Amino acid sequence: MMISRIFTGILLTTLSIGCASKTDDGRFSYSSFHDAFSDVGQYWIPSNSRLPERYWNLTDILGNSQKNNISQTSITEGLQYHLLAQSIQGLSFLATEEGKSKVAVWMDEGTDYPAYTNSRTAFEAMGIKEIGKRTAVELATEQFEPGEDLKQIWTGDDGKPGYILSDVVNNPESGNVAAVAAHVYQAIIVDIRDKDFFDARGYVMRYDATKKSVADSWREFKDKCSNSALVVMPVQTGELRSYAIAHKLFVINLNHIYQSSSEGQNVELFEEILQWLEPNAPVFGWEQGVGEDVFVRRVTKTGNRMVPYDWAYNTDFTALDYKNRQKGLVKVDNPKKYLYDPSKNYASFYLSDGDNIQWMMNNFNRDIYYASKDVTATKFSFGLPVANLDMIAPDWLNYLLEKQNPAGSVFESFGGGYFYADEFAQDKDRLNTLQKTVVATTAHLRQHNCKILGLFTMDCDSPAAMEAYKAYIETNNMLEGIVVVQYAPYAAGDGKVFWFKNSDGFHIPVITTKYALWNHGDNRPNQGSPAYIASKINQLGEGSFSAVCVHAWSRFSDIGSSDDLQAENTPGGNVIGVAAAKKCIERINNNTRIVNLQELIWQMRMVHYPKETALFLSRITD
Repeated sequence: MMISRIFTGILLTTLSIGCASKTDDGRFSYSSFHDAFSDVGQYWIPSNSRLPERYWNLTDILGNSQKNNISQTSITEGLQYHLLAQSIQGLSFLATEEGKSKVAVWMDEGTDYPAYTNSRTAFEAMGIKEIGKRTAVELATEQFEPGEDLKQIWTGDDGKPGYILSDVVNNPESGNVAAVAAHVYQAIIVDIRDKDFFDARGYVMRYDATKKSVADSWREFKDKCSNSALVVMPVQTGELRSYAIAHKLFVINLNHIYQSSSEGQNVELFEEILQWLEPNAPVFGWEQGVGEDVFVRRVTKTGNRMVPYDWAYNTDFTALDYKNRQKGLVKVDNPKKYLYDPSKNYASFYLSDGDNIQWMMNNFNRDIYYASKDVTATKFSFGLPVANLDMIAPDWLNYLLEKQNPAGSVFESFGGGYFYADEFAQDKDRLNTLQKTVVATTAHLRQHNCKILGLFTMDCDSPAAMEAYKAYIETNNMLEGIVVVQYAPYAAGDGKVFWFKNSDGFHIPVITTKYALWNHGDNRPNQGSPAYIASKINQLGEGSFSAVCVHAWSRFSDIGSSDDLQAENTPGGNVIGVAAAKKCIERINNNTRIVNLQELIWQMRMVHYPKETALFLSRITD
């Protein structure tokens, strides 16, 4: 029987075990134990519903190391040019969505960005054709054929093209103010550096942002902005401004100056804006020079999703019509194939920072991470932002899932964004907002066959954390287990396990991280070098289970077969990612079996609840 439940306006189809292929005796096909792709109200990322027919390919942004440099003098260089390009792209998509144009702008990815090439291939397959390549200055000033000329988008009733004036050298916040004003006035961004050039070509200023702060922008433009999402990006960057313009989003920076809080922050304004946002609205970007908990924690408490997504481009094209482009299934083991042995210890290694979407779009699929040849031997597992990447770049997610090494596991990081599950929506209708998030995320997991969920917490064994675990498990009877990281240090949970029954009466484990491979320069409790973590695992008694988080950015030195517990922390090493896990595993004794996260979960379930686990396995037909 199929049961439909409605939570806070989202319809979710909840299947009883094996419902799709259930026999009279309750057996079911494990290979088809996932939901079909469909829109059940689970989507939260704004995107265009109208498809452009053609596109200009804009050059000189991706791959340009000087694109956010404010000291460049050429009109096609530096942040000034980057903001011009971002505004042209954003206005093209805004006009497309409003039915004023059929031409959009893509930022050329060259040969170094396979995720973007993948996405361009996908939208070209929809019939969207390239017109040609141009710089942003050429697109703003040249005369093109009717239907190809973008200037009409930002030409006012006076017959003149318009611009928003910024001054990113003398007032860093003016760039973010200009990004908001651009969609309000439908005008491109021109910096004071280039004002004379555009004036000479018939442009007129629609708004002067040169002396404006983001607080001024909020007072003036709040009622002109959508509260469906927010962009948080530092001053002296141009990324995501096109997306903000296309969807009429507010843009804020925390630090008044780049990478430093020494000149003050917009914290109170940020808190006010978070209260204004819709519950569960995504907050895109990142801020530099502040502890991530400073802003992630505030986003969490108001019941919103922090989406780590800063050095990223072309979002409206990569996300175009994403609701109708869903595909890709996580590869999972049929748990009947495992050799269950309660006498063994078990350890599983997984990579941190799987919520980081710009990383997924840029260099995640490399030989030190996802494409490592050592995944097979190490049974290494990876968190992916399944529930965000399937909206931001569905074809790239599909590519990553196709390339998944079946020896490892893929799990969702971290429930549809980066937030702390125990503090989520503390300041805004906690229970309803949490349940809405749980239901939406659950739909993404079920449709992509993702059986494991990763969560972040501030206090992994608090009553609020238990409330969150329970909600995820009771809402999703396809969920096989949860792995939990506690913020700073990641291994603060010390491997504790909590159990909750799902809607079918089966106990599901919530496993806190036991150890972390993390180079702090020294070894700390449950965190440190490969040799140190191996020594800790080797000291465990019979029947232990260890989830080991490998810090994605930590590098260790290769000391060969030495068991020196400290030497691998020496700076300058090149052992990173999967290789760090391999160095640790080489030192672990034969009492411990190395498994992927999915097997760790099932071995644990068999040890703690053997009868019900055996019952579940007996119902699987394939």
